[in-house]
Amino acid sequence: MLRNLGMTLMTHDIRRLVAALATTLVMALCIVSCTDTDDKTPEAYASLEQVLAGNELFTEMKENPDTTVMKKRETGELTYLSQYSMFILQPVNHDQPGGDKFKQKVCILFRGFDRPTILVTEGYFWPGFGDGEDFGINLNANMVHVEHRNFGESFTSDQERWKYETSAQVSADLHAVYQALKPIFKGKWMSMGTSKSGETSMDYAYYYPNDMDLAAAFCSPFIVSLSDKRFGKYLFNEVSTEDLRDKMKQNIRKALENGKDGLYKKACKHYEEKQLPVPSFAEYVFNCFDTFFQFFQYTSPSRHQEFIKNIIENEEKLVSAICTTIGENRDTHIYTYFVDCAKEQGAPDPGYDYFADLLEGTGFKAEDGATALLKEEDRWLVKHYDNSQRTKMCEYFFVNSTKPLLLYYSKDDPWTAGQPEKTGPNVKKVINPIGVHSSHINDPAYCPTDVKQEVMDFISSYIH
Repeated sequence: MLRNLGMTLMTHDIRRLVAALATTLVMALCIVSCTDTDDKTPEAYASLEQVLAGNELFTEMKENPDTTVMKKRETGELTYLSQYSMFILQPVNHDQPGGDKFKQKVCILFRGFDRPTILVTEGYFWPGFGDGEDFGINLNANMVHVEHRNFGESFTSDQERWKYETSAQVSADLHAVYQALKPIFKGKWMSMGTSKSGETSMDYAYYYPNDMDLAAAFCSPFIVSLSDKRFGKYLFNEVSTEDLRDKMKQNIRKALENGKDGLYKKACKHYEEKQLPVPSFAEYVFNCFDTFFQFFQYTSPSRHQEFIKNIIENEEKLVSAICTTIGENRDTHIYTYFVDCAKEQGAPDPGYDYFADLLEGTGFKAEDGATALLKEEDRWLVKHYDNSQRTKMCEYFFVNSTKPLLLYYSKDDPWTAGQPEKTGPNVKKVINPIGVHSSHINDPAYCPTDVKQEVMDFISSYIH
């Protein structure tokens, strides 16, 4: 058949037919090099769904998976053409692509085949199109969200030993999605994420530096130890005001006084009454500190005084706040986060040493913070904690990266303590003096106009 086609290539119509067949085949299989081609297939279709429909890598495609974003479109807050969710089949171990597979969720907010694309490297489950929304608006860009393996609907068959829950495998997941979609979205690409998602963005840039035109991380810590003391120093000396930090210390002291015979007993009673598992003392201590850590992480400075004052008013409110944090951290949606900390990412020490007099004799050690939220059967993971990749990132990658990297932090966010100490000429670091733990830069209440401009000027010089 090919021989017969070759003999008739002199006619103009057949030449066009062969070209059309060839480009359709490329799109259907998504066998890609990441270089530009003469293929103009996407523009020939009416919708993204038509382009992806013949691609056997993607399955279970659904339109309009995020009703919150759809409502914003209806009110004019967001402009886009369509949104989809689907799954891509991935190897559990990319070093053995013929082995076990799992389905990974991919969600796309589509603005046009000729637009730049933002790859949102989820560090958790996919909660919706909120993360990176401001940048999608500012750049009129497509948004491709990839759910992190072993979160949400993207679980592998690996949870028993967590062997393949590594930054290398996660980065290979993202690389596969990029390879599948680059022939469709041929413009500039950037990766980004907030918090753990931003760590994932930088991991991906570390392993696959040639995929993205720019990688960004917002409010993302880069920890190189299992119990990083920089966070306690920052939380009790830099965040907010001295007056509010002193009030925070008073609250924590109140929560830890008398050890296991103090407010911990009230917290246990709270769980007994609800017929829920009673927290260990280590879990209680972790969440006592995390209650205030999260408060400064997410709450606007204008509300700090009111919150701290309300908790000081009585012990019941303090115990209730700690129990609320315990419940949030027990949410199964985020459990794999604690596995990632134990395996590679490390964990913050939020200042246990500042209260050593109250913790002495309780059996609590600072390193217990890394295991407090792990199931008993997973606590062995910390014995094999491997910080080599994160150390290389902090000591070499952020200094010597040849691709542009953006690191964004907010002063009152405790996670700012985990920023890389050394960066090279291709790394732009921005410190927001008023913001919180968020990548939403379009609201001047959280991000000053000049800071937003600085961020967008850097991004726009590479993504346009």
